[in-house]
Amino acid sequence: MDIAVGPTNFNAEQIKKNKIKSISIIIVDKPDGTLIIDKGASKGYEFDENGNIKRYYFTVLNRTQSEEIEVPAIKKKGRIIRPARTRTETKYLNDTIFINVFYDAKNRIITKRVRSGDYYDAYYYEYNEQGQIKKEMHCKETNVSENKKEFKMGVQNVLSSETFEYTTLTPTQIKKRCLNDEGREYKKAIINYDIKGNKLSETYEFMVSWMRQETTYQYDFNEKLLKKAYQSNESGEVKTFSIFEYASKNEALITETKFKDNVLTDEINYLYDETNTLVKSEVNRDHKNSSIGIVKYFYTFY
Repeated sequence: MDIAVGPTNFNAEQIKKNKIKSISIIIVDKPDGTLIIDKGASKGYEFDENGNIKRYYFTVLNRTQSEEIEVPAIKKKGRIIRPARTRTETKYLNDTIFINVFYDAKNRIITKRVRSGDYYDAYYYEYNEQGQIKKEMHCKETNVSENKKEFKMGVQNVLSSETFEYTTLTPTQIKKRCLNDEGREYKKAIINYDIKGNKLSETYEFMVSWMRQETTYQYDFNEKLLKKAYQSNESGEVKTFSIFEYASKNEALITETKFKDNVLTDEINYLYDETNTLVKSEVNRDHKNSSIGIVKYFYTFY
């Protein structure tokens, strides 16, 4: 999506143009009929001067803890108008996941390292001459640096290694073969593009399980994404799709509507700053859980 900031995607050119150094995001929830609940959920992103994400984090709810709070009596003119009582207060205890991202000279991601507790999940990427990912390796690693903000390789165990082969079938269609660490093909895909290079569809088929996944994309005449649809038979037939709406003046994304099996699940509205380029907040109407998620964005700049 061609916006400076989106829910999961960032346009590096717009981040660079606006000289954004970091974005902090705070998330609260308001169930219908109750007060706002702050579970301490947050996200954060740091960017280099080229607009690429170099580090980000997010919180994951670990557990809840309840405790009884003594509420004193309320008196007015010497009379007790509300007796003392106790109330239950719930505390939300979160874990924070940190991810560092590293790039090559062509601004392609070559390493992602995820820290959760004492271990790291690392993902390494290699590219072919066309800039397509030809290899992905997933490792479990330890950090022996005394400064935990720095990484010094300790023990590395390779968990999986995948390679990818591409065949150009037509100027707008590519076949992709996915091979496991034994060199056996376990999944294949057909990827279609329009003449402008926008992805129209990608269909994956698994060789053994007969599972199938398909994602399709629709665009307007300005190459803005209008609809993204996904279907899979991995665990029963599942179909989801999202519809995107943009402002007529500046073409900024203003609404994203999500459906699952043709049932409306979420309506997300984006609010921008006075320049209409940076997302200031978003409001997500969660129909499934009968609540409203409120997200606030805070920026720092170079």
